[in-house]
Amino acid sequence: MKPQLGSQDHPPKWLQRLIDDVTSAIIDYDCHAPIGCHVYRNPTTTEWEISAFVSSTEVVGGPMDGTEVNPPVQLDIGSVMDLFDGRPTVHWQSDSVAADDELAQHISFQGTINKRRVWLRMLRGAPDGTSPGRLVHAGSGEIENLW
Repeated sequence: MKPQLGSQDHPPKWLQRLIDDVTSAIIDYDCHAPIGCHVYRNPTTTEWEISAFVSSTEVVGGPMDGTEVNPPVQLDIGSVMDLFDGRPTVHWQSDSVAADDELAQHISFQGTINKRRVWLRMLRGAPDGTSPGRLVHAGSGEIENLW
C-alpha cells in the first residue's frame, strides 16, 4: 500500500515499512478490499499522523447495484502496540464527534516509533468522499480491485 502524501512528497522508507507492518496486523488481510492510508506530518509538532482503513466494495449489477459495502475489520491490537518504542497511548472513538469529523469510528495509538512521534489511527471505514477500492460484479461474482 502506498501512503497518500502531498503531490510533491514521497514517504520516507521507514514510514512505508511501518505502514506495511501496521496493515499486516489486520486479520484476514488477504480477503479485504485494498487498504488506504493518509499520511500527514504536522509541522508544528513534527508528529506523523497516519490514518489507515480498509476501503469499501461497490456492488455492480443486480438489485444492490451501486451499494457500497464496508467489510468488518479485525485488528491485532497487540501487534500494533509492539511497533512502538514503549507503551503508546490508546484511544477508542465510537463515532463522529463533530459534523466535520471524517475519521468517525476508529482506534488510535500515539507514541514514538524509532524515536519519531507517531499518531496512528485505524479507521472502521474509509473517510467520507473516498472512492471504493474494489468492485464486485453481482452477475459473475468477479472481484476487481480499483486501487
